[in-house]
Amino acid sequence: MKSLDLHGYTKDDAIDAIDRFLYEFGSSKEKRAKIVTGKGTGAIQKVTTDYLRKAGYHFSYEKLSNGKDNTGVLIVFG
Repeated sequence: MKSLDLHGYTKDDAIDAIDRFLYEFGSSKEKRAKIVTGKGTGAIQKVTTDYLRKAGYHFSYEKLSNGKDNTGVLIVFG
């Protein structure tokens, strides 16, 4: 599964990285991809989820082994 780790990115840099990542993901035959936003202040996660919604991507939070959501990791469906 392709993945993108956005730790340490600014909001503008994150948008550029997400754009490139999703272009590559869309060109691949993979059905799912992982975007690691981390939790932090929530700014990168908000930018990421807003971008995904506007672009029409379906996504959910990664599930932990205990069944709870890992809100710092998004799974994007192609």
